Amino acid sequence: MANRFGGGKAVKGKHAAGAHAAGQAFADQGDGGDAQKGSAGKVALIVAGVIVGLVALVYLLGALAFSFVFMPGTTLDGADVSLKFASEVAADKASGISAFQSQVVGDNFSLTVRGQDVDLAFDKDAYAGALIAQQHAFAWPLHISEHHELQGSDGATFDSDKLTELLGSAIDEYNASATQPTNATIAFDDKAQQYVVVPENVGTALDRDATIEAVGEGLRGLSRRIVLDDTCLSQPTVTSDDASLATAAQNANRFMTADIPLTLNGQAAGEVTRAQISSWITLDENLNATLDDAKLGEWLKSEVAAKYDTRGAARTYTRPDGKAVTVDATGSNHWDDAYGWVTDEEALATALKQAVEAGSTSAIEIPTKSTAQAAPDAGLKDWGNRYIDIDLAEQHVRMYDDSGALVWESDCVTGDHAQGHDTPVGVYTLNGYRASGNVELRGTIDPATNEPEYISHVGYWMPFIGNSWALHDANWRSRFGGDIYQYAGSHGCVNLPADKAKELFGLCKVGDVVVVHN
Repeated sequence: MANRFGGGKAVKGKHAAGAHAAGQAFADQGDGGDAQKGSAGKVALIVAGVIVGLVALVYLLGALAFSFVFMPGTTLDGADVSLKFASEVAADKASGISAFQSQVVGDNFSLTVRGQDVDLAFDKDAYAGALIAQQHAFAWPLHISEHHELQGSDGATFDSDKLTELLGSAIDEYNASATQPTNATIAFDDKAQQYVVVPENVGTALDRDATIEAVGEGLRGLSRRIVLDDTCLSQPTVTSDDASLATAAQNANRFMTADIPLTLNGQAAGEVTRAQISSWITLDENLNATLDDAKLGEWLKSEVAAKYDTRGAARTYTRPDGKAVTVDATGSNHWDDAYGWVTDEEALATALKQAVEAGSTSAIEIPTKSTAQAAPDAGLKDWGNRYIDIDLAEQHVRMYDDSGALVWESDCVTGDHAQGHDTPVGVYTLNGYRASGNVELRGTIDPATNEPEYISHVGYWMPFIGNSWALHDANWRSRFGGDIYQYAGSHGCVNLPADKAKELFGLCKVGDVVVVHN
């Protein structure tokens, strides 16, 4: 039993030992697989590190290179500088500095600026550095495939005082004939019939400071052609978006509500339009609108008085028999007796101002200081059909009635031309000194005798200038008409045969127009 149990133990122990050995063998096999996996990982890490290192090296080399060399596809001021050293480009730029000159051009402006005139100098190192800085060397991987347009950077210096002196005189000369800028303002618009904002205009004049700055910038970049753009022009100081302009236009337009008809003797004599009113308006420095008395007065003289003041004026008309007649202006010596219209300019100015300010459209009868029978026509004829026509050239007198029919005529003798006693031409009226009977005519007093030069008696006295010039009978004459007036005329009166004077006296009346003409 004992041996059997002991043998059993021995067998059991042998089995255990074998099992341990087998387990150990399997354990050894597992440790060898882990070792192989570790080696592969290490290789991968090494390869990755090498790749990263190479990429980093390439990047750093590129960053370093492009800190000195321009990237592919790079142009400078339009010229290809790809893969060129910045220092090389800067050196080329500096090589011609001693003979450098730049052409400054603008609208009809041209000036050559020589480097030596302004003490031009060039820092090529600073220039190269500024160019390289534009291409961002450390970001080269992002930009290497792009096109790069570099702008010439500042690298030059100059004497600013000399440049100012050189350019200043050229600018002043150019500006003398250039179009200066105009500020936005307000003005009357014929189409709109009101005041509107007129936009500003830049013009062609150069702004001194802006032009000098632009040229200086070009010189710092050694630009051989400097083009002056609109930023170099003198600019208006008031633009159309200024709110005060709209306010000013509104203020001026308060006068633009009136259209005023004018009449003379109840007949149309023109119209005061908005356009006309605008010509009387003055705008002060703040664009405040007021009616200008002086401008209104000028218009009254040129457009009203010149057209409708007929008293003493030359007149043209066609006589009923077809003869074209021109009446010379009445001499100043007989102004008080002249017939015709005289406008009251002061009263009309007051009436117009009141109407304009009130926006009135009611007609205004032109106030006058002297009147006539009719409003003047184009020839300034201002009487009706009824009048007495004294033709000095024909030595003939005619009277026409209200219908324009010839109702009386006669030869006459007028003032002695040889003695300087010519009957005064002009337009007059028969006056209140008209008389009949034994009318005594006395000449001027002779200083030597203190007696009248003559005393005559007439039966019919029809004066038209004071009580001195008249139509009257002359019974001392046997002939009338022809050229008698040239050598034996009257003292200025119009002599008529006695019977004809009587007839005329019966037909005429005070106020009848008398026209004396050659």
